[in-house]
Amino acid sequence: MTQTWAESDGADAALAALRAMVLIADSTVERNTEQLTLTQFRALRVVVDRTPVTMGRVARELAMNPSSVTRACDRLAALNLLEKAPNPLNRRETLLAPTGPGRQLVDRVDRDRRRVLAAVLRRLDPPARAAAVAAFERFARAVETDESAPHSLLRRAN
Repeated sequence: MTQTWAESDGADAALAALRAMVLIADSTVERNTEQLTLTQFRALRVVVDRTPVTMGRVARELAMNPSSVTRACDRLAALNLLEKAPNPLNRRETLLAPTGPGRQLVDRVDRDRRRVLAAVLRRLDPPARAAAVAAFERFARAVETDESAPHSLLRRAN
């Protein structure tokens, strides 16, 4: 029996790893904040990583409709996790910045994720763990895209 390209390119193994990572990502958000949706947390993450950032940039980074991002950010502001202000250079834009509690929440989720990932990696024998870490580093570098086109990799894959 011959394998097709799709079966032998490693995509199935990568898909299984992606599913495991998404499970970890989702469960750590749920465990650390029962008041946010995953979309709201993803928006907060972009704001923390890109501060100050416009609402439009958050929408582009998340590949979401601007009105959905506005609703998510309104909720985050109501929860005192981010601040909104008019852009002094362009009054039509809103600038977003995290509050102290917003940064603390993202830090708490990151710590939890590191703890879970470390526990999973400890299940591997040392050579397999070193190989996995090296593969994660190479994979992350391969995924990195131009800041101006964060979803260009997805467009090229289609």
